[in-house]
Amino acid sequence: MLQAVLMDEHLMKYGNYSAAEIGSIYQALDSDNYIISTVAQIIKRTSEGAPEKELWKEINEYLKRNV
Repeated sequence: MLQAVLMDEHLMKYGNYSAAEIGSIYQALDSDNYIISTVAQIIKRTSEGAPEKELWKEINEYLKRNV
């Protein structure tokens, strides 16, 4: 899922990253690139069953701190 989302040509251009930077979900979570890390967080938390409201609150806070 991570690869499928992050390999989008437009997202790669917007996020200024290459396919080589994506790696595994764990590498993506630790990425300095906020696009890669955010997508990884969404996928991980969704797979853990996080409620949508909680997930978007976490993502919003992450982006406020890092963008």
